[in-house]
Amino acid sequence: MLLRVRPIFWLLFALSCAGVLIFATVVPSHAPALLQVHLDQSQPTASDITTVMLSLTDSQGLPIEQANIIPDATMTNMHMGASESHVKEIGQGKYVAEFKLNMAGPWAITILTHANGFETQSQTLQVEVS
Repeated sequence: MLLRVRPIFWLLFALSCAGVLIFATVVPSHAPALLQVHLDQSQPTASDITTVMLSLTDSQGLPIEQANIIPDATMTNMHMGASESHVKEIGQGKYVAEFKLNMAGPWAITILTHANGFETQSQTLQVEVS
């Protein structure tokens, strides 16, 4: 005995498969990333450039390159920001952020990273400038 499947069921099956494929390509999935940030100096001073070293990797430890790094530094006890900041990619998922912190006191240095296919990462360092 041979059973026949009605054409409407084949159409429903094809539409549901196409819907799943379209959904999978339209909805972006972002993988987690690991951001490690540390201060290059033991005691930053207002007269020198403050350097922050960054390492950005995926969950397997592979380096993430060509990320968009957004540095920000503000004093925590008044409305004052860094007069200058620069970011340089040095390769293998490593970056250097340099700040000119013109005044002694408590600073919050925030690093925000964007990389294609990865979740946005943010980390803040509390720094005392002398």
